[in-house]
Amino acid sequence: MKKIIQAFVILAGIIIILSSQSCDYLDYLGSSKALNKKLHQERIKVGRALLEVTGGGIDEILPYYTDDIEYHDPIVDIYGKDHMTGFLYQLIENSSPDLKTEVVEETLIEDIYSATWIMEGSFNGIPYMAKGISIFKFKPYSLEVYYQRDYYSEGDIMAEIKNPDGSPGLDQLMWYFREQYKCSVVPDYSCSLPPAGTDVASNPQALGVKKLINDQLSIGRLLVQLDAENWPQVIPYLADDYEYHDPIVDIYTPQTMADFLARLFTGSEDLYTVVEDETLVDDIYMATWTMSGMVNGAVFEAPGMSIVKFKKGTKKVEYSRDYYSEGDIMLGINQLRDALLGFREYYLCAVDPKHDCQLPQ
Repeated sequence: MKKIIQAFVILAGIIIILSSQSCDYLDYLGSSKALNKKLHQERIKVGRALLEVTGGGIDEILPYYTDDIEYHDPIVDIYGKDHMTGFLYQLIENSSPDLKTEVVEETLIEDIYSATWIMEGSFNGIPYMAKGISIFKFKPYSLEVYYQRDYYSEGDIMAEIKNPDGSPGLDQLMWYFREQYKCSVVPDYSCSLPPAGTDVASNPQALGVKKLINDQLSIGRLLVQLDAENWPQVIPYLADDYEYHDPIVDIYTPQTMADFLARLFTGSEDLYTVVEDETLVDDIYMATWTMSGMVNGAVFEAPGMSIVKFKKGTKKVEYSRDYYSEGDIMLGINQLRDALLGFREYYLCAVDPKHDCQLPQ
């Protein structure tokens, strides 16, 4: 009997130990989920803070950049925290002290945060308003950002630069370029330019959700990676009230989009786009990409980013916007290249502390 009692005591002790370990493990899992949720929330706050920083707030956001931070926009390439610090101070404190940015849409999947935004202010006294999109990449399990890219159009700034003496300035050049582009690709557009030819350039519900996500990813990717052969395939996925925007063009209805794409790819059979990073959250698809090829005789390679919005829970696209720099296209047009390079030099001299400025002082 004594041996039986001893054996029972030992067995009870083992059960208590195993139960305790099991509870500890469950507690660990619970805390891990809580930590992941907390990290997700904090990363959204960090991404928003980095985009919406204003004068006087630079020192507060600098700790969120890694020492080897890499930053790119249509004009500037930044490497390292010291370089980034100097860039932010020159851009925000010196060149654009009244700059304000407001986040519009945002997504966060794993370590990648993406957001669209509206920026208003002035650049060296030139008032402007620009829409853009950004992507941030966080280090794993961290609030530190090691990569950032902003997409916007230089044209939004250039369109406001006028010559004091009234002679043609960058504002008129940008109007001409945008008008020429719309004349070429927008159906029924009332063109103000001479005719073309002038010398101008297991659970069924869970499985259904998973299938919808995969379908939305495929459709979003297709809409971004359109080319001369596949563009008709995307038209049936556009909602009746679909609208599209880029730095120059505003399109409404699927039929107008079809006419637009037909014109865009006429004579541009070699135009193609490659998606790089992509996210899909709550019916909103975002992707970064590089487009290469030729538009109206201008050879170019341009990075960009897009947002695609689906009607909730469906495969119908109700809205899409492409963000890229018109300057990347303008570089391929002989008559515009020098003016664009001059503007980029002017911008770099104003914001990049490590740039060897070639403008007269």
